[in-house]
Amino acid sequence: MGIICELYRISDSEIEKLNKLNSEQAEEFLDENYASIYGKYHKENDTVFSMDKGWGITRFLIQECDKSKSGILAELKNRFIKSDNVKLINEILKSIEIQDLESAYDKEKLIENHVYHAKYEVDWEYINKYHLKLYKSAFNRASELNDGIAINYN
Repeated sequence: MGIICELYRISDSEIEKLNKLNSEQAEEFLDENYASIYGKYHKENDTVFSMDKGWGITRFLIQECDKSKSGILAELKNRFIKSDNVKLINEILKSIEIQDLESAYDKEKLIENHVYHAKYEVDWEYINKYHLKLYKSAFNRASELNDGIAINYN
């Protein structure tokens, strides 16, 4: 199967609570309440945005497209992103298109940075439809509702 990445729309107050837990406890909370289809907060494409194998390449390339002075897209490496940063990231994501990711693509750089699935051929249509779109959707929805984002890998 492989590692999947899920983005969870989550309140800043929940992020605060999770930051106080150890990593195992925080992961257990996310798994039980978001990742599980029976979880209290599991609503596909509303609170849960799931991506498979191409998530790592997409995240790396999105970060490579960061033209902001603050380098805010580096936040995508963090487990939890609070609402203020989600809004900033969302503004940048709105301007990134698949052509930007294609232009930023450098297989050797991906491999050097140990990006998940870097050695495989890239299906740009798939990346656009199932990864870039989901990053954009998750951050847009969270931004609209003044929520943060939790990133979980399974």
